[in-house]
Amino acid sequence: MGSDSGASAPPTLKLIVCLASGEEQTLECGDVEEFTIGRSSGADLQLRDRLVSRNHCRIRRQGEDFRLEDLGSANGTLLNGQRVSQRPLKRGDEIGVGHTRIFYQEMNVDLSTTDVELRVDQMVGTATATQTQIAPIRPKAPPVDEDPSSAIERLERERTNLFRLIRINKGINSELDLDKLLHLIMESVIELTEAERGFLILKRDEELEFEVARNFEREAVPHPEVEISRSIAEEVMRQGKALVAINAQDDERFRVFQSVASLGLRSVLCVPLRVKERAIGVVYIDNRLHKGVFREEDVLVLEAFTDQAAIAIENARLVSELTESNTELSESKERIERLNERLRGRVVRQEEELQEVRAQLRDRQSQLETKYNYQNIIGHSPRMQDIFKLLDRVIESDFPVLIHGESGTGKELIARAIHFNGPRKDERFVFENCAALPDTLLESELFGYKRGAFTGATKNKKGLLELADQGTLFLDEVGDMSTEMQKKLLRVLQEGEIRPVGGSDVIKVDVRIIAASNKELGTMVREGEFREDLYYRLNVLPVNLPPLRDRKEDVPLLARHFLESVCGEGKMSAKMVAPEVLDAFLDYDWPGNVRELENEVRRMALMADELIMIEHVSEDVRAGSPELDEPVDGEIQDLGELVARIERREIIKALDRSDNNKSQAAALLGISRFTLQRKMEKYELG
Repeated sequence: MGSDSGASAPPTLKLIVCLASGEEQTLECGDVEEFTIGRSSGADLQLRDRLVSRNHCRIRRQGEDFRLEDLGSANGTLLNGQRVSQRPLKRGDEIGVGHTRIFYQEMNVDLSTTDVELRVDQMVGTATATQTQIAPIRPKAPPVDEDPSSAIERLERERTNLFRLIRINKGINSELDLDKLLHLIMESVIELTEAERGFLILKRDEELEFEVARNFEREAVPHPEVEISRSIAEEVMRQGKALVAINAQDDERFRVFQSVASLGLRSVLCVPLRVKERAIGVVYIDNRLHKGVFREEDVLVLEAFTDQAAIAIENARLVSELTESNTELSESKERIERLNERLRGRVVRQEEELQEVRAQLRDRQSQLETKYNYQNIIGHSPRMQDIFKLLDRVIESDFPVLIHGESGTGKELIARAIHFNGPRKDERFVFENCAALPDTLLESELFGYKRGAFTGATKNKKGLLELADQGTLFLDEVGDMSTEMQKKLLRVLQEGEIRPVGGSDVIKVDVRIIAASNKELGTMVREGEFREDLYYRLNVLPVNLPPLRDRKEDVPLLARHFLESVCGEGKMSAKMVAPEVLDAFLDYDWPGNVRELENEVRRMALMADELIMIEHVSEDVRAGSPELDEPVDGEIQDLGELVARIERREIIKALDRSDNNKSQAAALLGISRFTLQRKMEKYELG
């Protein structure tokens, strides 16, 4: 390894390998481009360790630097105690592969094995055995012509720093109070570097906040935000790399930073606090009077320390958040217990009242002279009673039916009641949502197709109209049909025959058509958006379903029905509902109608234990139903709340129209499926 004094050599890679057995060996790898480590016999460094993969990791040259890369190992590759996929290497870095520790040192000059170098290795080995969490600091080996007394002085200084790191690391890892920890870290930084001033800055909500600012006399630095170069701190946060200035006034890198000149900065050292390759803040130290205060060894020492300090900060943060959450949970539990005591009596009275109401409704139902059974349709309001009486007459005929109602009012339930109570109940009930398919697919679904009619048609397929022969076809959202499809449906109603796509023969069918729409088809006819002849063919027996806001008497019954259904499906114990919840339900207008009410009850049942209270109700429902138009007296509405209500309402409508198909609902809303999923999670829409 020796060379003539003053002769330079190309950059070489030096690795010091410490095996689990305690054996240590030094590898001079030369001017290599890539160095592989693994259990394979073909690896440059073969490790016979069951925790090491065959091709575990590699060290690869990248420009003037080297980079550590994990090769998909089973147990991972550690860098200074943290698992990484890839990371640039710095002198003194510790690489963990199974039970083996490898210390990286890039050499830019030829080295000779001297007593001084051996002493460095012994010192680092001792520090590693004492505290393995600290990345060993392996300074450059001394040049051949270095004065022995200077080398000994330098090594003594490095040895002192190592022992300082061990002691300080123990201290910060045992402190879980975040405020105390931050002050301890700042004191430790000033002790390690002998800086004039130090600042600890953390990133909170995308902003840099000063947590600790003090000088070497432990005095607080007032107004720290104007005492440092924020540009330097932001640059270190962005790059995730340490930055040191011997004389910031003359440094070309800082000419664009006005704060450097205005503050008269001299020596500056700023190091990131990193956790899992992410900078959570910076440590910024400076000396305003002297230049060249911070040496390269200060950078190495501070980087080794801040890597540990960042982990300690994250741990303290987690402990603080957990403690705060536990306190909130304890307070919430006490509050709930007090509320339970007050509500228990009211709930008992409410149950008694509900029993009376149920009895009255049963009597009332028995008085209703309906010919057919509508037990699957929950509702005993006068509006629903009128619907049941109308259905008695509609069911007995065989004419087409047109059901009109807002999204979520239960149009499909009405269609099923008509079919399964009528003379065709033993035949098929077939359903299709016209808004969910483009024309080509909708035509194939309704009329079927012949083999070879189009690409992918490898065999004949019957359409829904043919499958529903002698039965009922329910066409939801018929108002979204194109004019061409309207024309083809009209032929079915007029002639009672269909022609499959790609076929030449017509097929006779006898199908009762029940159509539904949340649009005003009469208005669409007048505006030329719907065929008038088809409208009159479909609108022979119209059924207009009321929105839930017009039959709020049914809200408690529907809520109880959905709650019992959810508890039964999920095998949960029966739950009670606080009176305030029903009051909120009755004050709300339910723009999503019955479907929105069902989703709300399902969500509450999952969130609550035995008693559903007002805090389990979503914010929209608790807030009531404010008008979306301009408020009276010129009052300004909160735009965030207004947008949230509109988004929630339109998402519910789109899901209802697409029969809960998220891709189709996203297309109707003009957003991506991913965006729709995020908004559904935000508004708790199942």
